[in-house]
Amino acid sequence: GRAVALLQQSLKTGKLAHAYLLAGPQHVGKMTLAIKLAQALNCEAEEKPCLECTACKKIAAGTHADVQVVSLMQKENDTEFKVITIEQVKDVLHMASLPQFEGKHKVFIIDGAELLSPEAANCRLKTLEEPEAKVTFILLTANDRLLLPTVVSRCQRMELAPLPIKEEAEALAAGGKITP
Repeated sequence: GRAVALLQQSLKTGKLAHAYLLAGPQHVGKMTLAIKLAQALNCEAEEKPCLECTACKKIAAGTHADVQVVSLMQKENDTEFKVITIEQVKDVLHMASLPQFEGKHKVFIIDGAELLSPEAANCRLKTLEEPEAKVTFILLTANDRLLLPTVVSRCQRMELAPLPIKEEAEALAAGGKITP
């Protein structure tokens, strides 16, 4: 899709935004694309992401020290929606200020960015205004109208639409490589 082509071009030219907003319905592949971008930014191979090097495998397994997913902290048996707290965001901002631990690039994926509490969203603004080098934030949302306009304006917004069934089957058969 267009989002993938744009990201590929950004990777080739080295002109990446410091924050992306991936917007689209649930199960459209926002997290998959975010993980692939994190892999491409940290991949050790020529063709990025190779999905085979140590960095790519660790990111896929969720064990890479420089790639973190921030999402709702829900208690078991609790169906009530919570917000992403200011404490979670402060932890991310602290980690973003530290040098990379094992990779080339730090990536923070905020899943359900519309669930940032107002305090957490305002806390994030400073980092979006004055980003650290080699740090990329990827905000995922099903409804960007619920985000603060100031947050949206500081991100490169990408709309992800559901693929037609035929294209989805082809993408799955191709093994999930980033291809236009």
